[in-house]
Amino acid sequence: MKRNSFLGLVLIIGLILAFNSVAFGWSLEEAAKPYAGITLRFITETTPPSYWIEEALPEFEQATGIKVIVERQAHPHLEEKALMDFAAGTGIYDVFNFDYSWTGKYVKAGYIVPLEPFINNPELADPNNNLEDFYPRMWEGTMWDGKAYGYPFDSVIQYLFWNKKIFDDHGVAGPPKTPDEWMDSMQKLNNPPQLYGTGMMAKRHLSVVCEWLCVLWAFQGELWDENYQVTLNDENGIKATEFYKKMADYAPPGVTTWTWDDVNTALQQGRVAQSVQWDENYGSMEDPEESAVVGQMRYAPVPSYGDPVSHYGGSSLGIPTSSKNKEAAFLFIQWATSYDVQLRGVGKGSSPTRRSIYQIPELREKYPSFVATDAAADTTGWRPRIPEWDAMVEALALELNSVIAGTKTVEEALNTSAKEIDSILTEAGYK
Repeated sequence: MKRNSFLGLVLIIGLILAFNSVAFGWSLEEAAKPYAGITLRFITETTPPSYWIEEALPEFEQATGIKVIVERQAHPHLEEKALMDFAAGTGIYDVFNFDYSWTGKYVKAGYIVPLEPFINNPELADPNNNLEDFYPRMWEGTMWDGKAYGYPFDSVIQYLFWNKKIFDDHGVAGPPKTPDEWMDSMQKLNNPPQLYGTGMMAKRHLSVVCEWLCVLWAFQGELWDENYQVTLNDENGIKATEFYKKMADYAPPGVTTWTWDDVNTALQQGRVAQSVQWDENYGSMEDPEESAVVGQMRYAPVPSYGDPVSHYGGSSLGIPTSSKNKEAAFLFIQWATSYDVQLRGVGKGSSPTRRSIYQIPELREKYPSFVATDAAADTTGWRPRIPEWDAMVEALALELNSVIAGTKTVEEALNTSAKEIDSILTEAGYK
């Protein structure tokens, strides 16, 4: 009996030692040895984090012997290129940067694979990679039916960028906290052509839908209720969209052709006093080589009649089903979203998805956006995560752009959008 107990103890100690040897002996170099010489193709949206990853790539390639080719595409073209490959099953791409609102669509089509087989493989998974450090909201964006289909790549939370120096120079208190204060500040700061009260991203594009959603939520509006009854054209929706239309009176000419890129340039130039914008652009505000507003920008929730409003638009890195290099792709994804790589990229394009980075005091002091992102990350609003959302974006973008261009009334545009979205929801079986 004692001998059996002793043998059991030896076995337990052996298992512990074996586990520790794996946990403490893991290295990217060793994990990548079987895949040295492979070339990965990474298709990504053209964003600040994508530029940072390409800048850091030589260290990954040197450590692993894996070559990575980065292909950047503007948001509308990213899906076009990826879908052509995925539908044909050609396996051109090995790593895919996908918007969280696309997760369900790609999972249901069978185009991306769950990551659990890689996460649970001790030869591939870095035991020091703390997945709980990812913001829960961002991790949730990678999930579908209880499985993870990606690692959060960039935070991308939309809130109000406001120029403190411009506000102070004009004697306007900031930041505005309600829509009334917001509109008042636009009016007071508007001094064209030198300065405009706000920027807008009102092109017929996803950008106008994202910006308008912030305003809709600020007025306590929603696209539909819990029973999928469309409500975007109710009283709150009408008031929100009238407000959004009025914003154009204090925006630069031509904002019906602007996306988030144009807004960013206007903010950097000090041409607009404030604008709703994505947090991943914080670094560009502090870059003296391209920004005239270094040290001036501050960040706050979108002014609201209720709880603080922000809008999550982040993305993840996943592996296409058609990839022939899935294990190597996972090693790249794990490296690209790691604490170390995200931390070293702060100010160089990195838009961290890890809570611990946003809580570093020195970074919160240097980058005021970190305080705003950390505060918003757990409650930020979602776009619908259903496969039919892209079709709804097309309808909304057309109608909202028409409102700002002055070719349709608010009621006409919202009623047309509501009718089309209701038809999409009904046809898809949600109601």
